Parts: sequence; C-alpha cells; structure tokens
Amino acid sequence: MHNETELIANAIESLGQEGSIFKDYIFPIASAFFTSLLGAGIAYKSFRYQEDIKIEKEKMDTANKWTLLADEARSNLISIKQNYHGNLTNNPIQRTAAIPTILFTAQPIVEDFSRLSFLVPKQPSDEYPKWSSIPRIRTMIHNYNYVQELWLKRNEIERPIKEKIVQKYSTQAFANVSCEQIFECVGKANFGSLVDLTEKVITLTDDLIIELDDFLANFSMYVKTHINSERLKRYGSVLNYSNNGNKKLLAMLEKSPVTDYSSVTGLFGATIDQLKQRYSTGYEKGSNI
Repeated sequence: MHNETELIANAIESLGQEGSIFKDYIFPIASAFFTSLLGAGIAYKSFRYQEDIKIEKEKMDTANKWTLLADEARSNLISIKQNYHGNLTNNPIQRTAAIPTILFTAQPIVEDFSRLSFLVPKQPSDEYPKWSSIPRIRTMIHNYNYVQELWLKRNEIERPIKEKIVQKYSTQAFANVSCEQIFECVGKANFGSLVDLTEKVITLTDDLIIELDDFLANFSMYVKTHINSERLKRYGSVLNYSNNGNKKLLAMLEKSPVTDYSSVTGLFGATIDQLKQRYSTGYEKGSNI
C-alpha cells in the first residue's frame, strides 16, 4: 500500500514539473514572440503610413511649386507685352518701329523635371491628358527661357539702330521713314536682323502666354487626380487658378495682328510661305509640341 501511494505521489509531482516547464519557459517565450511580432506589424504599418503621407506631401509641394513658377513666368511675359500691346499693325516694319527697348531682368527657370514623374499615367493609352506630358512642360519652360534671351538680344541691337535712324532723320517720325532710307542709314542686313528678331519675339511671347495660361488653368485639376488629398487635410491643398474675368489679363491673351510679310520678302529673300514657316512656334492651333 505504501508503494502504491508513493507511485501516485511521484506521478502527481511529475505532472506538476511538466506544467512548470510550460509556464516558466514555453509560454513566456511564445508570448514574447507574438508580442514582438504584433509590435513589428504595427510599427511597419505606421512607417508605411508616414511614408505614404510624405510622398503625397512631396507631390503636392512639387505641383504647387510648378503652379507658382508658371504664374510668375506668365506675369513676366505679360509685363513685356504691355509695352507694345495694341500698338501693332500687320506690317513688320511698323511692328519693329513700334516696339521700344524693353528693360527687364531675365529670370530663367531651372528645375528638376524628374520630380514630375508622378504625373505620367501608369496604364498605356492612345490618348494622354495634355499636362501629363513632361516633355511638353519641359518644352514650355525651355521656350520661356529662350524668349527672354531673344528679348535681351533684340534690346542689344535695337537701340543703336534706332539711334542712327533718329539722328539722320530727326525731322521725320520713325514710321514715316522709308525702307530705302533705313537700309541706307543702318544697312539692309542690320535692319533685317532686327525685323527678324522682332517677329520671333512677338509670336513666341504671344503663344507662350497662352500656353502658360492653359497650364495654370488645367494643371492643378489633373494633379488632383494623382494626389490623395484625404491624407493631407491638415497639411494644405493643391493651388487653384482662375482668370476671374480679369479684363486686362484676358486682353493679354489676345494675339498680336497676323503679319503680312509681303513688304519684306525682298529683305529676306524668301517667299511669304517660307516666312510664315520661319516664324512658326509649334503652338499653332492643331500643333502637338
């Protein structure tokens, strides 16, 4: 009887030891493992959420920066155009005489276009939104920088030419001086260069103002489809643009009179069609830059 009691006691003691191993070793390890796993999962999700917010912020900041740059560029070109808007006819000689030396400080735009990569549609399509095209935006900025250089170049050659003409024909208004008198005074090649530059800057300035205005009107609407604004409610919003019926601004969107090149075909040794092609900017209706 004593032996049987001892066996039972040993069995109970053995069971107690097994329970102690699970409680003291296996359960704490398992608990710590699952707690660490849960913590890692929460930390990962929090990290991903913060990264997503950071990405959306960067996209919004980039979009707003480009909107402000385009607005500044358009304003600069409008300031230039105000010096001659409404004073031009279709005669290239008159146009050259009507535009004075325009003093301004060139402000080229130098930016990293790769930051606009989020605009590119992920799915291939036969038709893409206009302002999803980074090459088009790059071309617009390149042309803006280029037209400023052209205006500076025109200023450089315009002043001495007009000074010579005014000195020689001081009794006549510039508009009344004939082509023959001008050629005799400053040379055919020199005046031809001024007429050439004048036509280039007029057409490119007109078309760029319209292009920049279109960018301002439609870029932000397209950008909004690529930004999760719900995650940025406390951060800010995509800048919007509207002309708001501004008559002065709308007047600047009107193109200058179309040039009649018939009076200068001899000056350039080219036909009217060739001159039209020469002063084409690529922004003409139906053109895809």
